[in-house]
Amino acid sequence: MKVEVTDLSPVKKSLSIEVGPEEVEKETEDVVRRLAARVRVPGFRQGKVPLGVIRTRFAKEVEEDVRDRLITRLLADAAREKGLKPLGEPVLDQLTHDKDGPLSFRTTFEVTPRIEPKEYKGVEAREPSSAVAVDDVDRALEELRQSQARLVAEEGRVASTGDVIVADVEGLPEGAEPFRRERTMIEVGAPDNLPEFNERIHGALPGATLEFPVAYPEEYDNTSLRGKTVRYRLQVHEVKRRDVPALDDEFARDLGEFESLDALRTRIREDLDERRRTEARLALRQSILDKVLLENPVALPDVLVEEEIHHRLEDFVRAVMMQGVDPSKIKVDWKEIRDRQEAPARKAVHARLVLDAVAAAESIAVDASEVEARIHREAERIGEPLDAFRKRLAKGNGIEALQDQLVREKTLDFLTSLANIQREG
Repeated sequence: MKVEVTDLSPVKKSLSIEVGPEEVEKETEDVVRRLAARVRVPGFRQGKVPLGVIRTRFAKEVEEDVRDRLITRLLADAAREKGLKPLGEPVLDQLTHDKDGPLSFRTTFEVTPRIEPKEYKGVEAREPSSAVAVDDVDRALEELRQSQARLVAEEGRVASTGDVIVADVEGLPEGAEPFRRERTMIEVGAPDNLPEFNERIHGALPGATLEFPVAYPEEYDNTSLRGKTVRYRLQVHEVKRRDVPALDDEFARDLGEFESLDALRTRIREDLDERRRTEARLALRQSILDKVLLENPVALPDVLVEEEIHHRLEDFVRAVMMQGVDPSKIKVDWKEIRDRQEAPARKAVHARLVLDAVAAAESIAVDASEVEARIHREAERIGEPLDAFRKRLAKGNGIEALQDQLVREKTLDFLTSLANIQREG
């Protein structure tokens, strides 16, 4: 076997492979024998068909099978010989096979780039302050109080900011299919509504019918409404006011685990403190990683980027399904969603490659006990029986992927431990 490797780019290789007619004939004999054992030919018992008859009668099938088997085996042997690990499926660019002559072919594929990491020790970084102010506690307490508000329907109530109207909503978007939603709850003045929409429903009365157009701007978040004018028809059933509880000891006791408002305030401060510390730690680690990535630019294999985008789209679809929505029936611009995922996907692949390179340079690894401990924690976190979770992970190299993730986490811990950190506040 003759093998020639050509570097097309830092991540793209070409393998040219040639084998002589003897190797082709050896593979042909093996294919013919296998075929003879299972095919039926009139006039012969199964398994007793002469090999010459098989070669003549199934010449095309034999030739195609020989080529496929040789290409698969020789490519694997050549890649192993040259120390290459193709990413994804190699592309067959050229195939030549003359009768009774050698077989030669050329494939192209991507490989993981070789990275010699640099400038990853002693990174200058600043850890943001995680201090919790009195105003932070007050805001969180007020948000909690508002979340406990009851909606009380009042006959003849005029809808004002903060009220909620219950209405059947019909919409006729310009150039699109109409839609209808029954007994929809709409908060008057909600920041998610366009100001024009809030203005139209302000002052609504129970039993009223509201008809009005709303023009959505080109930059509107909902792509199905972006740049369109929608004619709305609302049949208002009820107008409900928000009955917000007083902020006192009774409010705290009603939550079920606090004896007083002071006790509730203390818990909120503790939770905020823990959350801020976590956020500050994550922000610090991300800033360190970002600086290391800047010092280590890498040519990214397209196949890895596409795989990451695919995983992100799967996560999006899964999240939509968890909300009880059929992804095939929602009107979204899938190309736009895919395009928005490309930049973060490229950054994620870049980070994995650089962290793997640092781990290799510093001999960072995890042992079986660390992997097992994480499996236990993850199974407990999602509420799945341990054995079932482990079996599910084992399918599709899930345990190996988890091990790689743990190595990268440990590598980022290593980078953080070596960083020159300035702490704010």
